[in-house]
Amino acid sequence: MSRLEFAACLALFVVGVFSTSFGPALGVLADDFGVSLDHAGLMLTLLFLGSILASGSMAVWLHNFDPRRSAGLGLVLVAAGTTGIGFSPSWPAVLASVTVTGLGGGLMDAGAHTIVARTSADVTRGVNRLNVYFAAGAILGPLWAGSVLSVDAGARAVVYLAIATLAAVVAAAMLSSPPAPGGADAPGGHGRRAAAPRMSGLAWAVGGLLFLYVGAEFGLGSWVASYTEKEFEAGLFTGGLITAGYWGALMVGRVISGVLFAHGVPARRVLVGSVACGLVASATIALANEWFAAAAVAAFATGLAFGPIWPAAMSIAAEGRSSNVPSAMVTIGNSGGFVFPWLQGRLLVSAGAATGIGLSAVLCALMLVIAWRIGRWGQSDRN
Repeated sequence: MSRLEFAACLALFVVGVFSTSFGPALGVLADDFGVSLDHAGLMLTLLFLGSILASGSMAVWLHNFDPRRSAGLGLVLVAAGTTGIGFSPSWPAVLASVTVTGLGGGLMDAGAHTIVARTSADVTRGVNRLNVYFAAGAILGPLWAGSVLSVDAGARAVVYLAIATLAAVVAAAMLSSPPAPGGADAPGGHGRRAAAPRMSGLAWAVGGLLFLYVGAEFGLGSWVASYTEKEFEAGLFTGGLITAGYWGALMVGRVISGVLFAHGVPARRVLVGSVACGLVASATIALANEWFAAAAVAAFATGLAFGPIWPAAMSIAAEGRSSNVPSAMVTIGNSGGFVFPWLQGRLLVSAGAATGIGLSAVLCALMLVIAWRIGRWGQSDRN
């Protein structure tokens, strides 16, 4: 793995840390600014709005530049945005800071995937490794936020200043790395403009699946702490542990998918099997009723099943396509994060915790239809 690819992995680690810190922090932030829990979910919507705008710019225009610079700029924006979240004096100020953080996250996400698509000797395994780092960060995020805020609910500045410092350190590592090949800023590539990605029917299908997947994955990761608190009266630290366990299981799922890819298991087969398992596991969470242990185990099982979905889908979309396609896939996928986590929070507050968390199972059912079609698509291509 090159130095630049390692920096891309660290960037995805930072995305995992800051994005999942909101799980245990949402209730505290709602109390800090005197808003309801579902209204606090607006932060998740703005986080993804910023991400969509940034990764969309990567897909349409910024792909002409070195993705190292785009990812480095994203890290700087995350450092600024998370500092703002920690020290914002008002609700509008924290929303603005979250939006800046989302813009940075979108540039990092699209930039890192583009780096791997251009530099990795095995793109499928490279994308999977990239997202293992994201999942590792996603374990640390809720553990860090939950442990600090359970000791002192007024310590959000400590939580987010530490994340800002981490982003600044990784920004320095990213910007000091050699440029990626194939861009206008690469050696021998001065003035050369990459073509905008051409989306095949298969890529659009994968994009639709990722649209649903990001909503299911991030929605469950963001609200499972609030779900355990409302349904089982679990404390803030317990909710953080459940959230970290969910993301930890997701990381294990991505390690397993990396092994499967290394042994030649087709990405389409991994995708269909993972979505089917995710449907069963996420439905079990909603049906656990008052059995906390069952809900916790089902949350971990859902994370395990969700782990391979993103890298498998991204690998399928990139088959024989331009290295710029990942930016488009990130944009379409993150659009699901703009819609569904907010809706899940509304359902959780207005219709009950079980109904709210059950939205993830509904999204999985829709994903399974698309995954089955993508699998059939692969069979028809070989015939």
